[in-house]
Amino acid sequence: MRIKLVVILTMLYLLASSCSEDEPVYDVPLTFQPYVDAFIIEAAKHGQTIDFSDTGLSIQFRDAVDQETGGVCKGNHQIEIEKFFWEDLSEFDKEGLIFHELGHCELNRRHRNDKLPNGEWASRMRGSPIPDGDNAVINYAGSRLEYYREEFFNTEIATPEWANRRLAYEESMIDEVKDNFFDVEEFDNAYIGLSNSNFEIEVTLNTGSSEGFVGVQFMGSSNADRIRVAYNRDKSFAIDSGNEVWGLMFFEEDLELISSGDNMITIRRVGDFYYVFLNREFIYWFDYKVPLRESVQSLNAGSLGVPVYKEVKVVSLL
Repeated sequence: MRIKLVVILTMLYLLASSCSEDEPVYDVPLTFQPYVDAFIIEAAKHGQTIDFSDTGLSIQFRDAVDQETGGVCKGNHQIEIEKFFWEDLSEFDKEGLIFHELGHCELNRRHRNDKLPNGEWASRMRGSPIPDGDNAVINYAGSRLEYYREEFFNTEIATPEWANRRLAYEESMIDEVKDNFFDVEEFDNAYIGLSNSNFEIEVTLNTGSSEGFVGVQFMGSSNADRIRVAYNRDKSFAIDSGNEVWGLMFFEEDLELISSGDNMITIRRVGDFYYVFLNREFIYWFDYKVPLRESVQSLNAGSLGVPVYKEVKVVSLL
């Protein structure tokens, strides 16, 4: 009888301990909470009720471990985020990273590495292993944002219209040259003054003695809100903005269009969009954002040497 009582008491204790240990814990710092809230709201739009009451949720910073991932779902609704990586992200990319990890932890989504017709990733769930030579960047902002948000909850979503957007370079669009100068190592604060109309910035340059990215930066008052278009002698090409705008939008290595000599970078604002051309070939488009400062200046991201700008031209477009 005494043995039976001990067994019963032991079972009751283990049962009580088990219930206590399994009680869901919600531990999400305020830093991450707005992005979790956005995930819950987007889920509701697609008929899914998510509140983590049955699973709990933990999102915590960790010291740098893997510079390629930025974050990881460890299972059991436990997410870790690389702190150094997080601090360099735009608001849009912070949301995208949290959505991605919740896609794993809450939606049981795996990585999806197929692409849209224009070569951009079909899902924010893209991930390792990324094929060699592929650009890992996802522009999770502007016109693209709604599509990428919905795709988390609706994998049957139709191909977005923007995945086919492009613009051919046409000389006939040029109206009037506003600013033009030649043969300079670098330049500063060429005034655009065309924010209410269509315009073009066209720069012919070569990398000169610079070992870094060279090109132009425009439409901002600081690194946090400028837009940058640049390339380097290793033939990598980048379209980037500060983390108060869109963040990194485009990056490609070994771009065949880049010459070892002079290259022409053209940025056209047409309506609500910017279009980027390299040597008059279309590269990429992104959304127009109202500038804080209407100027364009040289960009040299290297600490050694300078590029050579053969011509800098600002024109209005029809």
